[in-house]
Amino acid sequence: MSHWPCSYASYPYLKGFDCREQVAVGKWKNSVNASGWTFLEVETQPNFDPQLQAYAAGYLEGVLSREVLHYHIQNTAEDYCTNFTQYCKRMNEFVGQNQDYIKQKLASTSRDDMYWSAVNRTYHQLTGLIDGYEARPITPRISYEMHPILFMNWNGDFYDLEKKLNKSRDPVQDQLGGRCSGLIKVAPNNTDLFISQVTMSGFQNMLRVLKLYKFGYDREFFPGHTTSMASYPGLLYSSDDFALMSSGLAVIETTISVFNLTLFDKTKAVGQLPTWIRAIVANQMARDAREWCHLYAKYNSGTYNNQWAVVDYNKFTPNQSLPEYGLLYVLEQMPGTIVYQDLTWFLQKYSYFPSYNIPFFKKITDISGFVNQVRPLQGILRGTCSREPLELLMYNDYTKDEFSRCNCNPPYSAEAGISARGDLNPANGTYEFPGQGHVNHGALDYKGTNVAMMKKLEFRAQGGPTWGTVPPFRWSTFDFVSLLVRPTLIV
Repeated sequence: MSHWPCSYASYPYLKGFDCREQVAVGKWKNSVNASGWTFLEVETQPNFDPQLQAYAAGYLEGVLSREVLHYHIQNTAEDYCTNFTQYCKRMNEFVGQNQDYIKQKLASTSRDDMYWSAVNRTYHQLTGLIDGYEARPITPRISYEMHPILFMNWNGDFYDLEKKLNKSRDPVQDQLGGRCSGLIKVAPNNTDLFISQVTMSGFQNMLRVLKLYKFGYDREFFPGHTTSMASYPGLLYSSDDFALMSSGLAVIETTISVFNLTLFDKTKAVGQLPTWIRAIVANQMARDAREWCHLYAKYNSGTYNNQWAVVDYNKFTPNQSLPEYGLLYVLEQMPGTIVYQDLTWFLQKYSYFPSYNIPFFKKITDISGFVNQVRPLQGILRGTCSREPLELLMYNDYTKDEFSRCNCNPPYSAEAGISARGDLNPANGTYEFPGQGHVNHGALDYKGTNVAMMKKLEFRAQGGPTWGTVPPFRWSTFDFVSLLVRPTLIV
């Protein structure tokens, strides 16, 4: 069922279609059992204060997605601190100090500062989302409350913050991390340009939302006023990441592990912003790929350390030669260090750019402590890059693929596929390291767009783990976690 409620400055919300003088209008559809996705669209009107627009958009999202958001909190956040009391005490202190820094910065910075204006709007949207979810009266403001929805937005940043704050290490998680696969590909004769990504994590994260935010912000200062993305209940950014903006920019990322833990001495609660905020600001404000990197690099927290690929579709013309500059920028982050560069030349030379959790820049490789060795994804991508993006990024034929073979029993691993399926490895198998075996980890989706779809901020999305050459994912045979909401068979 879908419906359009409207949020007013003085009224809670109205279900229906007569939405005159509204601040924001929203549409929600839950199709998890049919497609693996829920759908959210929110649009705000330009004749209202931007902070009110942001709050109203958040409020509608909290109201519309309340049920699924409740389940997502239960599935992913409720037990986060179980058996980790001391770590969570340190984590709450760190996040609280960062909240205090942001509060002080927003109070002392002019509204003419567009960067901090974007941060301000982000926090208004977050507060509205929490208020809507909690069914509170509409009260436009910023609340710096330590709510589970705030912590879920920090989820990617927690991956590295756990290392800084000495959470007990999980050897499987250390090896798997936030693995994803991404691909940017130019079609033969430059007829098209594709960008696509699959995200990988624990299967408890399969409650997903395809989101379209259309803000009535000043087009001059916020060219990315409209964003379509693959996301999660309660999150204000993609987190996969896969996002398309009205500016003509398309952004993906894959995560880079930090093995040199001394780098986290450079991660501070004060003077820095977490990745989830910086990604939103860059997406909304950047006019081109270089500016996206410049904006994102500000206030580097050194958490959720990723390789970002930013494609500027404004620079691509089908059937014409690729531009010399500006089509593709790649950025890599470590605590205290960000490197970015125009890699349009790479597309000119190879016609594709793969992203698979391995640093591209030598400086990042060296300081991260990363041992640069060929991994299975690297070999598979090189050997199969002629396939269509959907077929390639959903690829897993681990019992037959030479790059999935290992010194294991059985002699291969379903984790060693472009779309990993750790659930398929037998629990009684023997593996060279824990992350290679029977694990709660796999690819959760596929997202991809091309020139024609990008013009409408559309993309193709497939929800759920890969299947076809491997069996479909079944919760009935899943033995890791017990969840509140799930389809039985995901195909």
